[in-house]
Amino acid sequence: MHLSLYTLLYSAINLRDCQSIKAVRERLKKGIDQEVIVGWGFDHEQFQEKRMPTRKDLDSLSSEIPILILRFDEHIGVVNSEVLRRLGTNQNTKDPKGGKIGRFLDGQPNGILVDKALPTEDILNNSWLKNSLQQNLLKVQEEFFRKGLTSVSDMGINFDTLDFYRTMEEKGYLKMRVYVYLNESCLKEKERIKKEMSQGYLVQVRGLKLFVDGSFGASSGALYEPYADDPENYGLLRILPEKLTNLAKQADEMGLQLSLHAIGDKALTYALNALSSTRNRFLRHRIEHLQLVSEEHLEKMRELKVIAVIQPVFVHSDSPWAEKRLGRERIQWAYPLKRVMEKGIKIAGSSDCPVATADPLLGLYFAVSHKDLEGRELPGWVRKERIRIQEALKIFTEGASYALYENKGQIKKGMLADLIVLSKNPLHLPIHQLPTLRVLQTYLGGQLV
Repeated sequence: MHLSLYTLLYSAINLRDCQSIKAVRERLKKGIDQEVIVGWGFDHEQFQEKRMPTRKDLDSLSSEIPILILRFDEHIGVVNSEVLRRLGTNQNTKDPKGGKIGRFLDGQPNGILVDKALPTEDILNNSWLKNSLQQNLLKVQEEFFRKGLTSVSDMGINFDTLDFYRTMEEKGYLKMRVYVYLNESCLKEKERIKKEMSQGYLVQVRGLKLFVDGSFGASSGALYEPYADDPENYGLLRILPEKLTNLAKQADEMGLQLSLHAIGDKALTYALNALSSTRNRFLRHRIEHLQLVSEEHLEKMRELKVIAVIQPVFVHSDSPWAEKRLGRERIQWAYPLKRVMEKGIKIAGSSDCPVATADPLLGLYFAVSHKDLEGRELPGWVRKERIRIQEALKIFTEGASYALYENKGQIKKGMLADLIVLSKNPLHLPIHQLPTLRVLQTYLGGQLV
C-alpha cells in the first residue's frame, strides 16, 4: 500500500470510472480554479477512443494551468504543455534512465510520461494538496477502519512523510498502525535510519522499498521477450542490476527489510539475484507483485525464503487486456497465486492501494472466484490460479501480519487484539456471495474503533 499517495490523492479528481477521454476532460473541469489540476485512476484500456490521452487533450482544457493525470497503476501519466514547459521537456530531451517520454511522429513530446519520466512527486508537492494532508489522513483512517484494516504500510516514502506520521501519532490523531518503507534517497542518512528504527509505537520503520521495473498496464514491466502488442518494447528497468545489488546489501546490513517491486520476469530475476547477495535470512525480505514467474523463479524464492506479496484483486483490472500485452503462451505463467502457494512460499495478501481498492474483502473474493463481480467467467489463466477460501483468509491475516513482523493474524493468547466482526461467516458462504460481506466492527488493540 502507498498510504501517503492515497492520502494526497483524496484531494485530487477521481477518474477511475471515466469511459472516454471526453469524460476525463469533463471531470477535470472541477479543478479549473485550482493552481494545479491533478486527476488519477483512469484506465485507457476502457476508453471509447481506444488510445491514451495526450497533451493536446489536456491543453483543450487549459494550456496555462499545470495538469497531470495518472493511470490507476501510477506508472504512466499524461501532462499538458504547461507542465512540459516547466520541466524543460522538448524534442531534444532524452529519456531519463528508467523512464520514457512519449512523442508524436515529429519528435515533439506528446505529454505521455512513463515511470521515472513522471513528475508525480513534484506536482503533488504543492500547497493546495499539502494543506489538506492532515484532514485527508483522518478520512482515510476512518475509511480503512470501516473496511476492517488496522495495519497499513507506506511504500517508498521520504523522511518528511515519516515526520508527518510521527506528528500525527504524537498529537493522538493517528490510531492505526503504519509500517514505513523508506525510499532509496534515505540511505544517505544511515544514522537517522538507525535512530528511526528504534522509535515509535504505531508508526514503525520496517524497511526499504525499491522499484525494479514498471507495470504491465504502462507496458514498462521489464521482460525478456518483447510485449506482444509492442514488439520493439521490452519494458524498463528503473534500477540497473549492479546498483540494485549494492542497495540490497546496504539495506540488509542495516537490518532493513527489503521490499522489491518486480512485475516482469526480467525484473524478478534481477530482484532475486540481488536478494541472493544478502545474508540476513531473518529479515523476511519480500517481492511485491511478481506477475510473470517461471518455475526457476519459484524455486529461487523458496530457497531464499522470500515472501511473495500478491494482489489477487489485480486480475479484476488486468484480465481484460493482460493477454494482449503478454500473448497467449506467456500469459499462462502470469499472475500466479496457487503455484506460489504450492511451492511452500509464504504469501502476504495485499491491495497496493491506491492502485486498487484497499478493501481486503474484495481481495479475498478475487483470490478464490472464477468470475468477476458481474458474474462473467474470468480467463482460464486466472481460474487455474485461484485458491480455497481458507487459504485466502490466511494470506490476508497470518500472511500479511508475518510480512510486517506483527504478532497477530490469529485469535490466540498473547497476540495483538486487532479483530473484525463480519456480517456473515465467509467459510460458509457460496463464493458468489462473498462480495455481500460487510465489516460490522473493527477492534484495534482490543478497542472498538
